[in-house]
Amino acid sequence: MSDIAATGRHDLRDALDLLSEQVADGILHAEPVYQETRLPAAVVQPLVRANVAEILTALAGETSSLAPARETGRVTAAEGIQLDLLQDAYRLAGLRIWEELARRLRHHSDTGALLRASSRVWSAIDRSSNVAVRSHLEAAAGFGENVARTELLRGVLTGAVHDLETARRALGLPADVMLVVAVTGPGARPAPAPPPVPSSASGPDQPEGRVTTRWLTHDGDRLALVAAPTSDDAHDVLAGLAAGARTGASRPFTSLADAPAALAQARTAVRSLTPGQAGLSCFGDRPLDALLAADDERAAELAHAVLGGLRERDPRDEELLLATVEAWFEHGGSGTRAATALHCHRNTVLNRLARVADLTGRDINDPRAAAELYAAVRARRLRPGAPTATLPTPDHPHPGPSQG
Repeated sequence: MSDIAATGRHDLRDALDLLSEQVADGILHAEPVYQETRLPAAVVQPLVRANVAEILTALAGETSSLAPARETGRVTAAEGIQLDLLQDAYRLAGLRIWEELARRLRHHSDTGALLRASSRVWSAIDRSSNVAVRSHLEAAAGFGENVARTELLRGVLTGAVHDLETARRALGLPADVMLVVAVTGPGARPAPAPPPVPSSASGPDQPEGRVTTRWLTHDGDRLALVAAPTSDDAHDVLAGLAAGARTGASRPFTSLADAPAALAQARTAVRSLTPGQAGLSCFGDRPLDALLAADDERAAELAHAVLGGLRERDPRDEELLLATVEAWFEHGGSGTRAATALHCHRNTVLNRLARVADLTGRDINDPRAAAELYAAVRARRLRPGAPTATLPTPDHPHPGPSQG
C-alpha cells in the first residue's frame, strides 16, 4: 500500500477515532462471541485504539513498536480471555480498516495497487495478532506457574503438603535459612500492596544470601513466608510489611514442617495488636496479650467479671478510667509520670484509681488485684469493638464525666 499511502490522500490515521470506536463496539456488543468476555469497556477501548494506531502507522510505511499488541496479549491472558477471541478481535480490526480503505479507494482504477493495499492491511493485522498471541501464551504460562506456586504455598502453610523438600525447591526457597510466617490483617491503614502473585527477591538460580518472600491471600489475610539468612534479615522484611498495617509474625523456624504451627503463631500475634493499631507483633513479645487473643470467649468473660462495674458509667467516663489504669501500669506504678502522660495532676490520677477500686472491688495497690485489672483492661482493648473514645485534654475537656 506504500504507493497509495505515499500520496497522503489515503492515510487512514485521520480516521483513528472512528475505526477504534467501530472495532471496540464490535468487540463489546456487535459480535455474539464477545458477549462472554470479562473485559470492561474501560479496558477494551484504550487497547483497541492503541492497536489500531500502531496498525495504521505500519500501513503508512512507518516503524511501529508493536507494544500495544504485547500489552493486549498480557491483559487478555490475565483476564482469562481465550486465544480465539483475541485473534477474532484482530480480524475484526482488519475488516473495519479494510472497509474504510476500500471506501476511500472505490474510484481507484489501479487493480494491482488495490491488491497490494489489501495484502498490506492483512499483513499488518497478522503481524500484530501474532505478537499478541505470543505475549498471551507467555503471560498465561507465567500466571499458571504462579497460581500453582500459590496453591503449593497454601498447602505448606496449612499442612496439606507432605513432600516438603520438593515443595521447598518448587517454591524457590534456599536451603539452610531462617523461616518466618507473617500475617497482615485488615483493620488498619493499608500497607504498600505486595505483588498479587508470589514474588521473591531471589530465586532458585540466585545467591542464597538474599531474602526470599512468597505471598498469598488466605481467609481474608495476606500471608507471607519469608526465608532469610538470619532472623534479623527476616525481621527487617517484616518491619517493612508492618509500615501502616497490622502484621503478626511467628517465631523463626528452619523446617517447613513447622509452617502450620508458625501460621497459628502469626495469627495469634496479629490479634495481639489493639484493634486499629498498625505495627509489628512478634509471637512471644506480648505473652499476656497472646494468651488473651487465643481465647476470645475467656478474655471477654475476664473483662466482664473484673470491669463490669465500669460499664455502668458514661462511656466517656469509662474510657477515662481505663486509660488512667493503663497509664499507671505503663509508667511503672508512678502516679506522677502517669499524670504527666494524661495531662492532669497526680492527685487526679490517684482519685481516678480510687474510683476504679470502688467500681471494681480491686485496689490497684494489691498485687493480685492489680494483675487482674491489667489483664482485664488488655482483654477489653483486644476485643473487637472495644471503646476508643478520645482522651480529654486540658484544652478540650469532655463536658459530662467527672475529671477527678
